[in-house]
Amino acid sequence: MNNGLYNLLYKLSNELDTNNPASINFVLSEYLLNNFARIPTLSIYDIAAECNVSRSTIRRFAKQMGFENFAVFKKLVKQHFKPKETIPDKNYRETLTNNLINIANELDERMDTHEVDVICNRIRQANKVYIYTPEPSISSARDFQVSLASKGQVSYVVTDFSPENSILQSLTKQDYILTLSVSGMFAKIIDPIMKKCPCTCDLVTANRIWDYESTYSHIYYMSHLDHAKNPEIYRSYGLHYFLDIIQNHL
Repeated sequence: MNNGLYNLLYKLSNELDTNNPASINFVLSEYLLNNFARIPTLSIYDIAAECNVSRSTIRRFAKQMGFENFAVFKKLVKQHFKPKETIPDKNYRETLTNNLINIANELDERMDTHEVDVICNRIRQANKVYIYTPEPSISSARDFQVSLASKGQVSYVVTDFSPENSILQSLTKQDYILTLSVSGMFAKIIDPIMKKCPCTCDLVTANRIWDYESTYSHIYYMSHLDHAKNPEIYRSYGLHYFLDIIQNHL
């Protein structure tokens, strides 16, 4: 699954978890998830009729999901249903196991004592610790937040970067920000915000293509290879492993 589709499915599912069942966003999200395989053949007229909403409502919803219009939304889903090679369960398990072992081994080498010490010292010395994360990585961020709390270290998980969020205006030089962006897309989106931060900021990513050197104090690459286009396994397993090493060292 590519990163764009993952983010789309995450956002649609999140709408079900956070909205009133009577809301338009809930109705549209539920319909699109239930009819996901039909989306490539559905027109905006079909969806408007079946959900009893206007076409302009669907266009606005598509923009809320991060798409220029419904046609772009539809194109992404259509690409997902192109014929693919089916991987037998046994082969999939073997491949997944090997990938997990490789990730653990590489992170074990990359996260040497000095690297871990730097992050831990910044956390200990900071007035306030902020964990900036996109919604798809929030479970790893929350687990890390709880682990820090168990050691007496309060931290704040931030996913809202709208101008209304007062946290963004209250940062001081004594604070510390750890940004989690496995694919690098999230880091790219919030880069203008990060450039204004007065405190020490570090980035954890598996993207080795884009240049973040001017924005962050240090960048922790999860792999010696670029995984910007296939970040799934690093987001699902590698990030949690990375953060677990940090919390254990505190």
